[in-house]
Amino acid sequence: MTKSSAIRTAFVFIFVTLTIAFSALLYFSYQDYIHPKHVYGRWIEVGAPPYQTEVLTLNSRGVYRNDRLIATHFDFDGKRITVQTGNGDSIYQLAGTFKSPQLKRLEPNSPTQRFIKEGYENTIDMSGGGSAKNRRAALSDHFGNK
Repeated sequence: MTKSSAIRTAFVFIFVTLTIAFSALLYFSYQDYIHPKHVYGRWIEVGAPPYQTEVLTLNSRGVYRNDRLIATHFDFDGKRITVQTGNGDSIYQLAGTFKSPQLKRLEPNSPTQRFIKEGYENTIDMSGGGSAKNRRAALSDHFGNK
């Protein structure tokens, strides 16, 4: 074996090894990204009255709504959670930020529901209402003070 042949063989070996290592890193990173452990926990409905607030719990044993088991399994693809129940499929999408994780219900789309992960309630206005509530408050202040 000549010197150039040995160098070429070493280069090919190193290239193949690095390619396999990079591919494995990508694969395991993706598997971690789509692992349901990232959505495990209690999710509290935003904008509902206190007596009617829904709590969604996701864990390895299933999906619970207000501490009642509704499904023994859910699918998570890294962005969306699909829960199959006797009433059909419910689809939730991750929303918010890393510091304020939220779920938005896509299906069924009525009534609209948003959830925030327990422990992050202080990062948003839990009473909901959004811009409509702000407009009503502004109108009330404007006409109430005259």
